[in-house]
Order: sequence, then structure tokens, then C-alpha cells
Amino acid sequence: MKIAKMTLKKYRNYDNLEVSFNDNLNIIIGDNAQGKTNLLESIYVLGVTRSFLSGNDRNLIKFENKASLIKGEVITNDGKFNLEVLINENGKVVKVNSKEIKKLSDYISLLNVIVFNSDSEKQDKVSDYVSRVNVILFNPSDTRLIDEAPSERRRLLNIEISQINKKYLKLLSDYNTILRQRNEFLKVININKEKDMMYLSILNEKYALLSLEIYNYRKKFIDDINMYLGNSFKYIAGYDNLVIKYASNFSNFDNETFLEKLNDNLNRDIQYKMTLIGPNRDDFYFLLGDKNLSLYGSQGQIRSAVLALKLSEVKLFNNITGDTPILLLDDMFSELDINKRNNILKYLDRNIQTIITTTDIKNINEKIKEKANVYEIKEGKIISREIISKQEGD
Repeated sequence: MKIAKMTLKKYRNYDNLEVSFNDNLNIIIGDNAQGKTNLLESIYVLGVTRSFLSGNDRNLIKFENKASLIKGEVITNDGKFNLEVLINENGKVVKVNSKEIKKLSDYISLLNVIVFNSDSEKQDKVSDYVSRVNVILFNPSDTRLIDEAPSERRRLLNIEISQINKKYLKLLSDYNTILRQRNEFLKVININKEKDMMYLSILNEKYALLSLEIYNYRKKFIDDINMYLGNSFKYIAGYDNLVIKYASNFSNFDNETFLEKLNDNLNRDIQYKMTLIGPNRDDFYFLLGDKNLSLYGSQGQIRSAVLALKLSEVKLFNNITGDTPILLLDDMFSELDINKRNNILKYLDRNIQTIITTTDIKNINEKIKEKANVYEIKEGKIISREIISKQEGD
């Protein structure tokens, strides 16, 4: 899967931009506040018609303009698509191959974006992330994944598993419905009424079944990621003793044991007016050797671990779907030494379309730079590095 070219008009700090991308490595350099992250954001907006940086579409329109346009040519296993997102004061107009799509859900179904960004607006539906252009994004704020609240890590799990397996998306929707129903009923239940207890029993049966299915999907996903994680981390840090541990409060339960635990815990659930056992309480954490990274990891180790997770997602997605996602790495090189930078770039030289932003490329291996498209952004304009080099030589 590749993005061949993009056009931006009146988008953020871009007036009129046309850019073609290398099938493999693309490096975007420039000082801060020049528009590097805005370019990555536009690829995401092209995918799901919303930003990962702002919840207000007006922020995407260049100052003192009334509309913004993003166009892109995307090549997938299913063919070539010309995509278009027009953002104006009245909302959005989206097109596929010049045909307007009335329902955004129909447009989004053409694209597939895997994104985790702790600063992004919370999405109401995981389905907002599920489509057919596959983009994996690393943003500096992603390092918060290590010490964020468990709900953020669960959200990441849900997004990624839904991306790979559409059955999980339906399962998650059914689970959330039952969970809401059970939580609402806990607020009004009378345990002395037979009808109430019978209804609770029905909810518990459904809840237990769905909970165990979700646990199995999540456990398998983490086991699969761990098959690649150590090797990915080794490319970055030089050693491979990184693993993810899945922490569940019902990991050894069968259906009968789960139901018994729900009944035993009923008074506590009623007291807190919520269900305290199940996937809604699960978590995962990173272990480097026998040390929990959230407690003992340095900033460099944490950044390397999250990068290793992103690279492992690429490998896993390719293994399952037969396609390769587009990898977006925003400000990846900060807090990484020269060896780690070049190790990552060597790892990426494997038919993975990658777009990287950075403030400089002085310490990047020359052989790697020769294979890449290198661009410099200045004040919302992008210039081929080859042109810049010729200008500097004149």
C-alpha cells in the first residue's frame, strides 16, 4: 500500500502544495513550526476525514480562507483510488475517483488508519479507525502510552485488533452494549426481586461469553506482537529482552468460573454502580528484562519501546493481511543517538513506505539518504533536497 502523491490547497500553513512520495523512504526536514507534522496530519485526514491534532475542522483551513482541499492518489492491493476531502465552513465533501460520497462511513470504509496519539480527540467509535488504507503513526506524545491510564492502552488494543480482524469490531460493539446495559441496571436493581435477579442472570450470561471472547482476541494479539517485538527492539536498542505482558482480572476463568465471580462480586458492583470484572478493567505493560518500563525506564528506553511496538505492528499486519501499511514517524529522531537512528532506517528499508519528519539529517547514513526522497519544508513550502543541494553548490 502506497501514497503516490498528494495535493494540499489552503491547508494549515500550506497555500498550494503538490508532492510525490517514494515507494520506500521519504524524509521531511525543517525547523519547528514549518509544517512537517501538518503534512503527516493531512495524510491522516485523507484517511478518516478528521485530524489527530484538533477536534475543530476550522483549524485545518488556512487563516483568512474559507475552504481547504486535500487530494491524494493511493495504490492498494484493490487498485488505485483518487481521494479528495474538501473542508469548508459548512462541513466536509468527500470524493472517491471524482464521485461524491454522501455517507462519510462509506468513504471511510475505503481507508484504514491505525493511530494512537494521546493528545488526540477521543473518538466515539472504534469503527472510525477501520478502513482500507493502512497508516501507522508514531507521534512524540505516543511515549505517554507507557504511563497513561489503562483505558488508553485498552483503546489502543481495540483499535489495532479491529484493524486486523473485523469480527473483533462487531464483538466489541456487542460487548459495550451489554456492559452499558449491565451498568445501568446496577443503578436500579433490587436484589430481593426475583424478576430483577432473573434479568441480571441473562445479562451476566451474555457478558461472560463476550468477555471471554474479547480476552482471547487480546491475548492472541499481544502474543503475536511479542513474536516481533524483541527483534524490532533489538534493531533500535541493540538488545531484545522487551516483552508486553497482558494483565487481566479473569485470565484463568472459564465461563462457569466467570459467572460465579460476577455473582460473588455483585454487592461491590452495586456499591460502585459499575461492573468491576471483565475486559473493561484489563491492562498491559512493557517489561524490559524483569523491569516495568513505566517505573524504571529512561526516556530513551520508553521511546525505543514504543517505536519497536509500531515496527512490530507493521510486521504483524503484513503477516496477517499480505499488505504493508504506510508508516508515519513524526519527530522520530529526538532523544535517539546516531546508531539508533540509522538502525531504524536500515530496518525500514524493506518495501515499507515510510514518511519521517525531523529537524536535520546530518547524522543519517549517506547510503540510506541516497535511496530516500528528502524534502525540506520552509514556511509551508516543500522543496526537493536535490534542488537545494544544487542551489548550495552554485
